[in-house]
Amino acid sequence: MLRFMRKHASRWLLGIICAIIAIVFVFTFGFSKGGPEKTIARVGPYRISAAEYDQAYRRVEAFYRNLYRDKFDEETRNQLKLKEETMDQLVDKYLFLKAADDMGIGVSEKEFRAYLSSIEVFRRNGAFSKEAYAEFLRRNNLDPKSFEDRERKVMTIDRVARIIGDNGVRVDESAAHDAYVKERGQIKLAAAVFDLGSYKDKVDIDDKEVTSIYDREKDAYRSENTYHLRYMLINDKSGVRDDQAYMELLKTKDMAVYGRSKGIEVTDLGVLKESEVMARFAALKPQNWLKSLGKGEISLPVREGDRSFIFQMADREEGKPLPKEAAVKAIRERIAAEKANVMARVKAEDAARGKEAKFGKETAFIPRNVMMIQGVGQIPRDDAGVLALSKGGIYGKPVSIGGKYYVFKCTDEKQPDNAQWEKDKETYKRIYEAMMREAFLTSFKEGMKKSVKIKIDWNEI
Repeated sequence: MLRFMRKHASRWLLGIICAIIAIVFVFTFGFSKGGPEKTIARVGPYRISAAEYDQAYRRVEAFYRNLYRDKFDEETRNQLKLKEETMDQLVDKYLFLKAADDMGIGVSEKEFRAYLSSIEVFRRNGAFSKEAYAEFLRRNNLDPKSFEDRERKVMTIDRVARIIGDNGVRVDESAAHDAYVKERGQIKLAAAVFDLGSYKDKVDIDDKEVTSIYDREKDAYRSENTYHLRYMLINDKSGVRDDQAYMELLKTKDMAVYGRSKGIEVTDLGVLKESEVMARFAALKPQNWLKSLGKGEISLPVREGDRSFIFQMADREEGKPLPKEAAVKAIRERIAAEKANVMARVKAEDAARGKEAKFGKETAFIPRNVMMIQGVGQIPRDDAGVLALSKGGIYGKPVSIGGKYYVFKCTDEKQPDNAQWEKDKETYKRIYEAMMREAFLTSFKEGMKKSVKIKIDWNEI
């Protein structure tokens, strides 16, 4: 099964796994210990305190920090929207508890005691031990009542989620096979291509519009900033940790002298334009540290895998206002690009509706679960439906890839091998059932959000 999942793991499967891990993470550990604390959100009769939110946020953050490791920076944090995700998961938790209330689902005393008895840390000589239980609570500074209340809620949530999922999902072999065919089959595509560059010469540009934009925005049109940078590369052979080197460099202020004293090579990059620095060190995300460095200043260690870069700003020069002719030229190019984009998109939308479409570019057979198309590029995640087309079908909207709009049509398809289906069938049916259950639970929660009063005070978060 593990081999099958590694080989065939798809976008939705990975999404389900991450969602389940994250939800269980907050469900299991996200309950506050109670007390008269500030309420920042309400879900029906339940309240979410600031302390509960903070606990959940720290654990969600720790989860992603462990997942991304050195790649977990401020940009990643912002992209993940941790605040919103934490609140969503807490709201989901209480929606399940509200559903349990409505359905009369709970946990009996007998069931709860059986649950405690099943936990190995509470057992001695093969049976539940009150002494072991008390020692666990004491060692973790847990109040027995709060702990047991929390665990009952976790059990209730698990029970109601299983009941809802089991009753809302019925998977037969035919449905699983249809999904398998869509997931594992191959598809041949033809594309009508609309290159934005080919429309730039066809647009009309009003000189008055250009002059008006220049008068409003001329201060924004400047030459690139330039930077004179030096850097040293630190790894496990350097004989010094990056944080130690950083602190010592703050004192010496001279990277060249420090590098010679430690036997570490210092590279002088000379004067580079901002775009050149961004392109050369893209993996180090210079947008996060470059512009904030003043003349002579040392950057914090910028880590990439098992090595670190430390930069020093030898000199920098801010960009200067462009001459009017250069600024006007840039404005005209911008307007031309914007209007060419509109023209190309309109033509592509017409093609997607079946009007004057010339599907001149063809692909070889490609797997339905691979988003990269050779000679075209990466299919955006939101347009994964392209790979689900049936023979003769046209994807209903243009797809923007690399400065071009593509309208895709399926010209042929191949079914997966029946012998392989027979081999994968039982495992795939379980995976497909998990996918359907997760989709049903998501739909159930969205329905509850419409009927349960939810109030969130984002200003307090």
